[in-house]
Amino acid sequence: MKKIDYLKRNIENKDITILGAGISGKGAAVLANYLGANVLLSNNKKIDNLNTLNKNIEIEYSHSNKCLKSDLVIISPGINPHKNKIIEEIEKLNIPIISEIEFGYWFTKSPIIAVTGSNGKSTVVKLLYEIFKNEFKDAMLGGNIGISFSENVYNELINKNKTIIHILELSSFQLQKTIKFKPNLSCILNITKDHIKRHGSFKNYFNDKLKIIQNSRKDSYITYNGDDLKLKGYFSSNKNALPFSIKNKMQDFTINDKRIFYTKTKKLIINQDDTNLIGNHNLSNLLASIQIAKIFNIDNKTIEDSLLTFKPLKHRMEKLEIKSDKIFINDSKGTNLVATHSAIDSFDKNIILIIGGYSDDNIIDDDIEKLIKRKNIHSIICYGQIGNKLFKIAKKTKKTYYKKLFSDAILYAIKHSFNDSIVLLSPGYKSFDQFKNFEERGDKFKEIVNQYYA
Repeated sequence: MKKIDYLKRNIENKDITILGAGISGKGAAVLANYLGANVLLSNNKKIDNLNTLNKNIEIEYSHSNKCLKSDLVIISPGINPHKNKIIEEIEKLNIPIISEIEFGYWFTKSPIIAVTGSNGKSTVVKLLYEIFKNEFKDAMLGGNIGISFSENVYNELINKNKTIIHILELSSFQLQKTIKFKPNLSCILNITKDHIKRHGSFKNYFNDKLKIIQNSRKDSYITYNGDDLKLKGYFSSNKNALPFSIKNKMQDFTINDKRIFYTKTKKLIINQDDTNLIGNHNLSNLLASIQIAKIFNIDNKTIEDSLLTFKPLKHRMEKLEIKSDKIFINDSKGTNLVATHSAIDSFDKNIILIIGGYSDDNIIDDDIEKLIKRKNIHSIICYGQIGNKLFKIAKKTKKTYYKKLFSDAILYAIKHSFNDSIVLLSPGYKSFDQFKNFEERGDKFKEIVNQYYA
């Protein structure tokens, strides 16, 4: 810890290696170079978009022994710190290893709102950004969404801006190597089984998520989802943590038929039906955002105006604008079964559910059976690497079809849809069997549907 404190105060001319040249790595490199460090950006393969970086930043396309001559190593979230040979060598030499989030934190004095969770964090930070940018001129959105925290801190420093508020979406990967990171407000939306191969166990995943609050004190806020039983149990004895809930009575907020009231004044803040957000999970996201805004004393009118104009994120419960008597929902970002569960619960009936994709975890029959037993599901179309496994489980309970190719599954769903039916793409699994990412998968879904109805 003393070495960390020393490096924070004396970063100039120190030798810093950054492992990984993605968004986080490049942001850390730019900030470290600006601060006067000697920067080595080390990536394990050649990429083409690094020619815009400062010439003082040394770049290599394999993790060489140069990494072992560092005063500090910053690790990108895409690199597993538990299964990497160069990291093993670095640890043997007792060279400090930190995350890009930790590094950015060292050099900002601005307030930070940090949000994590297995599902919903992108929606919540975007909601917060829409609210806060109307109240604070210099709100900055970053982390696991769009731009790295370190790059935002770099922009803060070069502009000498002292009125910044940082809003961060944080993944468990980004939190793994945080040490002193201390947000002014930490929000935990939910923690459900995810990324087990990376973390080794759910317990490890849970603990890495909770690193967001590891340095919280009385001068910092914690908000959490009181409807998540694991979080409720964890925080049951923590009087400083503020729960939000759409199921249970709260001190500051009252919910009546999708309408959220501020208890102190009994005034309506927002009616979910007036927004563009669908489903109970989004009611919870709205409530989390409102609670945080009220902690920062933002008035109800600013909150309401921001929420009414908010557009859902692409690929997250995105309703397609087509001329049809059927409804098409793109929830390609639903890459785990909890997200798919929430998507299904957003509609009353007649769902044609498209699930499948890629998984390297074991498929548990009971998890699938619990998901599909709902009466609002009319039929199921399975696709992809795990599609046949899902088909064999689901066909015992529901009218189920299997199409290996994603495009065939979508066309089959369109042709078998009917008046007032809802074609819901909420795959429940990763996209890596047929696509680079969930965005590409969602774009393909929209392309097929739009071409069909053109």
